[in-house]
Amino acid sequence: MLVLLLLLGESLNSQNFTPDPYFQEQPIIERTAVVSRVIDGDTIELEGGEKVRLVGVDAPELRSSDPVERELAEKAKEFVDNLCPEGSEIGLNVDDLEPRDRYGRTLALVYVSIDNSWITLNVELLRFGFAEILYLPPSEFNPYRW
Repeated sequence: MLVLLLLLGESLNSQNFTPDPYFQEQPIIERTAVVSRVIDGDTIELEGGEKVRLVGVDAPELRSSDPVERELAEKAKEFVDNLCPEGSEIGLNVDDLEPRDRYGRTLALVYVSIDNSWITLNVELLRFGFAEILYLPPSEFNPYRW
């Protein structure tokens, strides 16, 4: 857990970190919420039972029949759990064009606070290789721009 946070912190503070211009401005946080649990690498449950699906990304499936995919799914879940553990506060920017998926989960960019700065969890999952791009228009967020 600590190693992942240190790696993330080092990468954010290193000279090699150049955020996409799309995310250089102050994030748009429509609301904050408290994490109840991390379901998997791209889904979080909030206090009160609301489920949030990270828009624009697709992490490997925990229930896959492929043992390699299941291992990757566990790593993605662990990454998310380390950045937004149970009881932590996150920021949300809900997709205005498609606020819910077919399962009723809220589609959103999820922000976590690292060293008093908000970072976009969706982007970090892609950057660290824990997820792939999943772009399903209509969406106000185009992960190909990240």
